[in-house]
Amino acid sequence: MRREIGLVLAAVAAYELARRAIHPSWVVAVSHAHDVLALEQRLGLAWEGWLQRALMPVMPALDVVYLAAQFGVTGLFFVWLYRSDEYARFRNAFLVTTALALVIAWRYPVAPPRLVGLRDVLHLRVASVTDPLAALPSLHAGRAVGVGAGVWRRSRMLAIAYPALVVVATIATGNHFVLDAAAGAFLMAIGFAVARVNWLKHGATLAPASRGGAVR
Repeated sequence: MRREIGLVLAAVAAYELARRAIHPSWVVAVSHAHDVLALEQRLGLAWEGWLQRALMPVMPALDVVYLAAQFGVTGLFFVWLYRSDEYARFRNAFLVTTALALVIAWRYPVAPPRLVGLRDVLHLRVASVTDPLAALPSLHAGRAVGVGAGVWRRSRMLAIAYPALVVVATIATGNHFVLDAAAGAFLMAIGFAVARVNWLKHGATLAPASRGGAVR
């Protein structure tokens, strides 16, 4: 367990250092946001405005979902999953997804809808979870899909409802476009594909021990 905690802390530290080393242009990020919005309009997916207006009465609850989902629920999910043979595969999938998202945010920064016309309704912002120029892809959505995949065998209703709730919260609060959420889910699928290849190559050597909490 201590080794896994150390790995997670090291990954978080590396992510934060890399994110802070990136200095995207606000002008470019806003321009990209308008491009994303224009594409959504052509595809009939520009749902952010009406979704926010429709859900305004429950916005405080969606604020909580947005802020709790990224690390709180994801962290609890991995604590629950730790003894499972699936733990290492999910851990690797999440790490790969996060790394790929960081590269995309570096090469193609996108401002969130709240900076290009949508109301900013998130009452509390935490810098580490609300990077203003990394809307695409949505790690909130991607990780929620990953959690949903992890609980699929236990509860299919929860596996569908939780990612859907998180996606709605990220869009309604003005933090992500619909396409951001789709990109996050797609990136998580790539993460699982990469993790599966790694799993097939190395097998049980990546799996946590069934007893004692050690990693073989």
